[in-house]
Amino acid sequence: MLNHITSLLTTVGDIFRSPGMPPQLVAVAAQTIATFANAYGNRPNALDLASQHVEAEGPQRQYLTNQSLLGKSGVVADVLAALARSALADRVPPTSPSARGGAPDPAELARALAAPLLGALLAVSYNADSCTAMVEAGALQCIAALLGRGPHADTGGAAVELLWNLLEQAPALARAALSRPLPSLEALAAGAGLPAPAPGKESSSGNGEAAEQQQRNGSQDGGAGASFSGGGGGSRSGLPPMASGAGSRLANGSRLGSAGAGAGIGSIPPSRGSVAASGLSGIAEGSARGDGASSDAGAGSEPASPSRTAGADDGSDWQQLPDGATAGSGSGYEAAVSLRASSPGGVSALDEFGDEPDIRPLRGGGLAAVAEESSGYGYGEEPPPPDAPVVQALADALGGLLRELLLNGFSKADKELRNDCMVVLGLLLEDGAFAAAASYSGVFEALIAAGTCPELGSAPALVANYALSTDVLDHELRLLVWAALVQGCLLPEVLEQAVASGLVRVLLLYVSPGEAHPAVRRWNPDQLAALRSGALSRLHTLSPLCPEEYERAGGPGTLLAFVGSAPGPTHLEAALRHLHRLFSMVPETRDALGSAGIIPVLLAVVADTVGSGGGGGTMGHLAGERSGNGHGALTGSGSLQPEPVRHFALLCLTALCSVHAENQRRLRKAGGVGVLLGAVEKLRGLDPLLPAPYAVAVLDCIWAAVVPDRKSAAKLLVDGGMEALLNHLEQGNKSHRPIVLRVLSDLLENPRSHPFFHDWQSDLNKQTAAHLLLSVWMEEDSLRGITGPDGLLANTARPLAGLGKRTKWLPPENVAYGNMSPAKKETLSIMLDGLPSEIVLAKIYGIFKVLGFDACPYLDPADHAVLAAVEKYAKFRQGEVWRAIQAEFGDSGVKPTAPDRARLESGIEMSESLAAAVREAQARLLGRAQEGQRAAEARLFEGMRQQARLEAEYRTIALQEKTPLTLAEMRRAKEQKAAMLKNSLQSFQFQHGEDD
Repeated sequence: MLNHITSLLTTVGDIFRSPGMPPQLVAVAAQTIATFANAYGNRPNALDLASQHVEAEGPQRQYLTNQSLLGKSGVVADVLAALARSALADRVPPTSPSARGGAPDPAELARALAAPLLGALLAVSYNADSCTAMVEAGALQCIAALLGRGPHADTGGAAVELLWNLLEQAPALARAALSRPLPSLEALAAGAGLPAPAPGKESSSGNGEAAEQQQRNGSQDGGAGASFSGGGGGSRSGLPPMASGAGSRLANGSRLGSAGAGAGIGSIPPSRGSVAASGLSGIAEGSARGDGASSDAGAGSEPASPSRTAGADDGSDWQQLPDGATAGSGSGYEAAVSLRASSPGGVSALDEFGDEPDIRPLRGGGLAAVAEESSGYGYGEEPPPPDAPVVQALADALGGLLRELLLNGFSKADKELRNDCMVVLGLLLEDGAFAAAASYSGVFEALIAAGTCPELGSAPALVANYALSTDVLDHELRLLVWAALVQGCLLPEVLEQAVASGLVRVLLLYVSPGEAHPAVRRWNPDQLAALRSGALSRLHTLSPLCPEEYERAGGPGTLLAFVGSAPGPTHLEAALRHLHRLFSMVPETRDALGSAGIIPVLLAVVADTVGSGGGGGTMGHLAGERSGNGHGALTGSGSLQPEPVRHFALLCLTALCSVHAENQRRLRKAGGVGVLLGAVEKLRGLDPLLPAPYAVAVLDCIWAAVVPDRKSAAKLLVDGGMEALLNHLEQGNKSHRPIVLRVLSDLLENPRSHPFFHDWQSDLNKQTAAHLLLSVWMEEDSLRGITGPDGLLANTARPLAGLGKRTKWLPPENVAYGNMSPAKKETLSIMLDGLPSEIVLAKIYGIFKVLGFDACPYLDPADHAVLAAVEKYAKFRQGEVWRAIQAEFGDSGVKPTAPDRARLESGIEMSESLAAAVREAQARLLGRAQEGQRAAEARLFEGMRQQARLEAEYRTIALQEKTPLTLAEMRRAKEQKAAMLKNSLQSFQFQHGEDD
């Protein structure tokens, strides 16, 4: 059934491909395609299409099926060929009615077909595959030509919307096609955009798969399953058989095939006016020219007779039969017989069109003649222009349309079309070639006038006053213009022009928290909030491109005042994003903003004393608040700012203080150490199963802003910073370990911090910090198999590679990520990919190196055995590097010199011998530990034996007494007797008197 529908669509496509078809028939065919593409008015909305499931049901399933059938039929390329001919009709000069003899103007009829053809393409353009086919078939060239008709043409809105859909559904292909040489409209009208025939796909009578399938299905057609019902008795064979091979095409776009054992459709002259697959014989071009065209139909086929000339009029408008053709001459006869002559019901079979159309080809210079006149690519004439990029033509057409709308578009429809043009322009400006073409065509002058008026004056020559009102559409225009201008400012000439026109000053007017400019006050609060967000977003991109102009316009001071004015969370986050980008791309601004007092403001945001947040966050939601961490008034008691706001405040502090001693001092003076320490303590409320970007931002800020400053580091240690960091290392998420270890490693560079490290004990199991680090090392050891079951290095050749398999099961990091949104999963995957396990091992080695490998006497021999492997980590890594170099030489086929080869071998040999020595040391340590364990076990066993002997003695004694006592009772009795004897002896002292 679907194959039959595909064949019917292919047959409808022949109507578009043939230039001699009547305009009414082409318009009805376009409406048919649009209705079919929209699933008969049941097209799902954009949200349903974006979230389509594998098994769609109902209207959605029907819509997707119809779109798939349209793609298979190739009708999109056929419609574009007809649209190219309609666009070419614009080049034909109009003729007077007297010159036409009162007949309709063929060029005007051809131009009028653009609207229904665009409607058909627009209905198909909501599918990504169809949009890809449109771009490949030449849609951009046709759109560029139709946009030149002006804003009041009936094709303007449809052309802009079609271009919008193409840029959204096939963005990469559409932007790549802008700068690629593409066929001209003349070539597209001649069939250059039609897909080439697949080799070996032509079906033949009697042996093709399509013919066999039709025989199995009982079809009496000769085509790919398509048939028409005649007006007689409803028989399927009432109409002439279709030509098979619907998928193959001639060079001029006509499909090729055969319906029987004869030559089939190949005997029809290869005229662009033929509709071979449908059996219609409207060869208008051949009739108009009066020349004969023939093709070899087979071994015994004869050339067809010349078609009727345009001037001949004998009462018949149908192509004559080939010379020598008889009723029994097979498919060649059937294909040449006209639809009217072969159909039992005559033209009454087409009553479903409503008014009975005239399906005869135009005579005496119809649409085919118009196409040939405009294209200059008829038979015997010069070929079409060479392929050329469409980017400049599209930029000129779109820019001209936009300028016209800015000046003369005062109606609601004009403003809607203007805004649609701005959306399309914004999508196109993402391509650098189009941005350059738009700059050349002068688009940005009008945009600058629309984006800076009336704040900095008016430009009536470029934009009308009714385009600058506070209407909803004009408010939307302002946002779209700003976005397009900033995108264009990536070009130096556009940036210079925008800066000179005061675009930065206009954007800062909407950010300034003071008395608003009169042009700013005219917006209502909702509009002003949207414009403020847009201005902040545009400054985020524009300020790093022109930092001098940004500073001259007072940008740093304006932004500082705005952040301190307690704006809403949305605007505050946008401002902090802008600040962070400015600090990162223009480091010189850190001095100015640091001296202006931005650090206390950012600390207040982190401590939640600026504005009020709604709490929550995307990841790592804080469970509760703690205060009293030594930062005094900066501790907020209200609800938390949203997590993204505090996150970007921390990023700004990190960017401000990185390698900037003065800003680090300012942070300490502003109480930043206590604020950041309080933020670390609050990380206990995070879910330990989920990595939190906010936690990484807190730790990174401590590493960049606190640890490098000697006084700040001392204050951090005194206030309990070492304890907070080690607690987070033990209880926090594993993905936070590298950053915590980095902070600890740099903090322990100061020997005065070592006692704080050794004094820490876990709240969970009372382990020391050294035990904690070794347990983290052993987790990675278990994942790699570095240590074997005997506690020794398992692979002395490559110690750090281990056995390459787990020796202990550990839950994977993503075990809790199953129900998270795709955006959160992407963020977490980025975090985990950026934190390889090698960093953890390297940082643990660095910490023990600054502490001293013999500075932990409280470790037992088994821990010392692990520490022996940690001590040689750097040498093991060198061996891995030597092996990697050797493998790279082997893979690339480069043979190192003898000294280099000797150095490689010595480095690898030293690593192996060092691993063997470590293994021996571990064996000694473990052996000594085992000996100590055996001695302790022997002592314990001996004590147990001694206790057993004593108990046996006492039992013997107890048996001899009448009242036997237990061993405990006997011990108490003995103790009581000893106490009695001690107390019964009195020491006497003789005291002599004076007389003695």
